[in-house]
Amino acid sequence: MRKITTDHPVTQDRSTMTRHIADFWDKTSEGWQTIWGPHIHHGYFEADHETPVEAQENLIKKLLALLEISPHHEILDVGCGLGGSSLYLAKNYGARVTGITLSPKQVEMASCAAKEKRVKNAYFKVEDALSLASFPDKTFDLVWSLESCEQFYDKPLFIKQAFRVLKPGGRLLLATWCSGAEVYSGLQARQYRKLCMSLQLPYMPTLPRYVTLLEQEGFVTEQALDWSMKVERTWEAGLASLQAYSLFNIYKMTGWRGLLFAKDARLMRDAFLEGRVKYGVFLVNKPSSGMRFRRSP
Repeated sequence: MRKITTDHPVTQDRSTMTRHIADFWDKTSEGWQTIWGPHIHHGYFEADHETPVEAQENLIKKLLALLEISPHHEILDVGCGLGGSSLYLAKNYGARVTGITLSPKQVEMASCAAKEKRVKNAYFKVEDALSLASFPDKTFDLVWSLESCEQFYDKPLFIKQAFRVLKPGGRLLLATWCSGAEVYSGLQARQYRKLCMSLQLPYMPTLPRYVTLLEQEGFVTEQALDWSMKVERTWEAGLASLQAYSLFNIYKMTGWRGLLFAKDARLMRDAFLEGRVKYGVFLVNKPSSGMRFRRSP
């Protein structure tokens, strides 16, 4: 493989990839909840003594420090997973939160967690982030997407839908995995493709490319941050957590696809350490005037 660009999908069509991702989370979410805890995302590490769960909650707090949320806000949590972020936002800020995922199993688990925690202002449903068909224009004050965009087959289409469902003056908070370069060649191209195939990532644009995509849709950038150094320890901690389980037990909890994911976690650790994967955080707003300020491609 000579060269591969990081701004378009590496393989498969959208419908096939969507089915594979939904099936993966349906079959593995309960197992990952046991292994990883209530949050399936990176942690933000500031000290040596933090547990993985503490670091994951710290990540949420760091993201929320960029925002101002009030009880009257309507929030859409895109790719809500097990509902951890949705429940945190609903419980601590009193906002009405709707969490969406491709996985019926995750909707079931998140809804049960809301009931157990007596959080009545968080709701969960199966919905495709690339259509957001259930939601009218100008519905939400905040679209929150924490580590879900890396699995979206058409990222510009998601950004377009997020812009549509946001109220004028609303904001999109996007935290996602990014590539360290626009083009890879030789060994790095093979490593990038293997990583995408193993972890079911259609593709990972660079941080600057995300800014371009967001501004082309009409968003105004407030923050574009690289948190790679703060989150990269997640994979070392995750590998340590996995070592507490035998391969047989991981297979029993997550099936063969979860087992392959666990075995390939080292690929992500190495990619972070070598700078081939970055952690991007983007806070953008939809102009309150309703005008669309597009940046030229």
